Amino acid sequence: MKPKILITAANGNTGYPAALELLKMNFPVRAFVRNPNSAKAKDLRQKGAEIFIGNIEDIRDVRKALEGVDRAYFVPTYPNVLFQGETFATALEEAKTKHVVIVTQWLSSNTHPSIYTKEHWLVDQAFKRLTNTNVTFLNPGLFGFIYFMTPEPLTQFGMLPDFGDNAPPSSEDIGLVAAHILKAPEAHIDKTYRITGREVLTADQMATVIGKVIGRNVKATILPEKIISKVLRASGVTQMDSSQVRYYVREGYKGTWTINAPTDVVKDIVGKEADDFETIARRYLNSQPIAKQTLANKIKAIFFMMKAMLLPAWDMEKFEEERGFPNFQNMVFSSESNEWRKEHNVSQLEEV
Repeated sequence: MKPKILITAANGNTGYPAALELLKMNFPVRAFVRNPNSAKAKDLRQKGAEIFIGNIEDIRDVRKALEGVDRAYFVPTYPNVLFQGETFATALEEAKTKHVVIVTQWLSSNTHPSIYTKEHWLVDQAFKRLTNTNVTFLNPGLFGFIYFMTPEPLTQFGMLPDFGDNAPPSSEDIGLVAAHILKAPEAHIDKTYRITGREVLTADQMATVIGKVIGRNVKATILPEKIISKVLRASGVTQMDSSQVRYYVREGYKGTWTINAPTDVVKDIVGKEADDFETIARRYLNSQPIAKQTLANKIKAIFFMMKAMLLPAWDMEKFEEERGFPNFQNMVFSSESNEWRKEHNVSQLEEV
């Protein structure tokens, strides 16, 4: 009998495809969800998954979820990466779960300006200290879906924010890699995999691809951080998440997403080519009614942009200070850190 595998964030971008793939391979899957009535949870149940309803931040729930589980896929979610990570690591050690695959960050660093990135690094250290559970780390950079988070200005006005060059991975590919590692984890113990899309693209090349998909001209533009923040705010992105986006945009301008990219991880582990950017764009935009070029959608987009421009800009520095975020001396972006380069097997800088 095949071992039972726990998938956290099973309603999510990578957890859902991981669970589906394991079910296709006839593994018993326990899907950890908050909302059992979501379309994805219902689909997983229909396909044979055991649905576990709980709070990933409550160790009592995590302990129950790990009962009888041999392997797990752990996806820490924002904004509580550190709390979730430490909780899950503690429960894994208690349960003596044999193997876990964890999604972390390509940027993962202890001296990065982003609190999310510092927390990912701390969670990495907690998982490296596990003695009863073997670990595999997945290191994606800026995900493909990020480019479609604000579909109104993108699809109706052809406005694509320029986040620098990237080989964006699809969420589906990340989930597939996790599933195939968990299928036979022995060869992946203590390994870290840098997951990317099929090729490195400039923002202009991405704009051309998106334009092909939606049937209109799209232009990539470097936008001021305040404008990006206002558009994200109008889209419902929290101030916490938005406060961290600016650091990742800056990393893109420094070329961090292109380092060690592209890779053959998806091909080597899953046995297929990584999704190209057009595949990712079609997957996200074909499911978005706003992507259709209609007068009604144009009007909706105009009202969205009016809302975005009228919203006051957030004061991110004040927000981080009021929240008490750790503020170290001489914080440094990942691509400019020799320590980060050593940890991520990147050639050293001559000067930092």
